[in-house]
Amino acid sequence: MNLTVPEAAATPDTIQFKLVYTDSEVKYWIYNRLSKAFLTIVLPPLPEKPLTSQIDDQDYVERKRLQVERFFKKLTSRAELVNQQDFVHFLSSDMTPTEVGPLTTGVLSFLRFNKKPNADKGFKSYKASELIEGNDQDTFHKHQIYILLQETYFGSIAESLNQLIQVRECLGDALIQMGDLIIETTQSKYRLGPGAKPEARDLQRNLDKRMQIFGLLMDELGFIFTRQGKEENMKFGDVMIEYKNSLDPLKVVFNTRTASLMDYVEHLKIRNKKRDRADKSKLRLGLNHPEVKQVIAEEIEVKDRITKSLSKIT
Repeated sequence: MNLTVPEAAATPDTIQFKLVYTDSEVKYWIYNRLSKAFLTIVLPPLPEKPLTSQIDDQDYVERKRLQVERFFKKLTSRAELVNQQDFVHFLSSDMTPTEVGPLTTGVLSFLRFNKKPNADKGFKSYKASELIEGNDQDTFHKHQIYILLQETYFGSIAESLNQLIQVRECLGDALIQMGDLIIETTQSKYRLGPGAKPEARDLQRNLDKRMQIFGLLMDELGFIFTRQGKEENMKFGDVMIEYKNSLDPLKVVFNTRTASLMDYVEHLKIRNKKRDRADKSKLRLGLNHPEVKQVIAEEIEVKDRITKSLSKIT
């Protein structure tokens, strides 16, 4: 992301600068590379691409800058990510704007939840029919419920902040309008007459000055409620959505564990069938019979698979 300052617009008493936002897609490249290189690390969500319809809003530009800043600050807090060769290439002068990653990745969207398939939104539920040593499924389900409650909690805060921002905007507009009305309706000519009397002119000027100051104070309050308060709420809302979206990789980890448990139970059932068959063959044919040796070898092979599956869920 680049923030450039164009030629200043000068007026007799002030000089105004405008920040222009230009976004590049190289951050998708580094996000895609790091996601593939570190499968066990939960990466922060990507900031959403800026909307062209709001690119002239300075509050919106500042919000996008803060999103990108937080994204890279979280990445650089992990030494293993910074020292990874793709990240070093990303920071070097060899990185070109044409190196981009997939643009369909789920991103951070302020006060708008990511639209993902239903299979990716929830948890896989599975209750093992076999007795498995060390499988505390009740605790596992409690952790799943806790994650869902956290997700709902963060989402509710974000929605409330959206409503608060709208209320602040309405209040700021009302304060500005009230300031204009105060200046317009309380001018001295409405209070002290047309100003024909010389002795009343000082009173008229003093009243006008005070009313103008009061109206300007209303404008300033409107600015505080509309812009400064809005910026703080936007930043807080972005952080809440980042927290919410960071729970999605945890769901993937939990679902992977559930899939491994299902695989383990399936291999356990096969092992039990092989063991029953081996016991019957031993009684019927003896230990040295070729068929018995083959059945025992199959049972040992299934045991090895069970051991590998067990290592994935413990």
